[in-house]
Amino acid sequence: MTASGVPISAEGGSTPDREAYLADIVKSRRIQVFCAWCGPVFCVLLFVGWGLMAGFITPLISPAHSAAQVAGAWSDHHTLKLLGLTIAMFGIALTLPFYLGISAQMRRTELRLPLLSILQLAAGIIITAVLLIPMLVFVVGAFRPERGGALDQLINDASYIMLILPWPPIMVQVFSMAAATFTDRRENPVFPRWFGYLNIWVGVLLVPANMIIFFKTGPFAWTGVIGFWMPAAVFGLWYFVVTYVLLKAIKQEEAEDRALFAPA
Repeated sequence: MTASGVPISAEGGSTPDREAYLADIVKSRRIQVFCAWCGPVFCVLLFVGWGLMAGFITPLISPAHSAAQVAGAWSDHHTLKLLGLTIAMFGIALTLPFYLGISAQMRRTELRLPLLSILQLAAGIIITAVLLIPMLVFVVGAFRPERGGALDQLINDASYIMLILPWPPIMVQVFSMAAATFTDRRENPVFPRWFGYLNIWVGVLLVPANMIIFFKTGPFAWTGVIGFWMPAAVFGLWYFVVTYVLLKAIKQEEAEDRALFAPA
């Protein structure tokens, strides 16, 4: 029987049609590969759209800026800001298939109830929401550039804090992935053991982002190395590493499924 419960005959056939299941193996691989690549694409679209085109990372608008300085930064390149934020929102939508792809491979590590893979997907859905909501707040701020004053400062504060601060659901996600890695009892594990330790470190290194609510200047502010750049680098690189690991796991799964259909 395959990992998905497909019965295999002694002659290498299956019930029902063998060719249909072989075709389904190919389809599953293609869908999962697409899901895996959604992670890096999300990172690129977020950086290009929100960071470069909308201009919210080049440079970061400082929490120490006056209301007039913030208003000036928000009023620059109005149309380009809205276009860049639109691209970023599309990129954020790609996190959903990416997290689904992670859970599909995590499911292979669990023999009975897929609790860890469900937990990862639930945390991923929350992460998508906490990425999308501040992006919408950025859109609200850019929508009316003539607003100016303290209202722009309020929207700016809300946007950056809501985008950078929500590390708890990410910690739940990466810790569930680490647990799935360490509890995998398969002869050929789905994920390498170093991947579990990596996820633990990612969760730990994102916690300093919480310091942005206590500082307006210096390394702990959202313009600082510890408050923004370190968590942002860890967050972004994680998607590329996970994609690499997922692609290897998907290839391994396809080989295992095809072996079950090989003639006896």
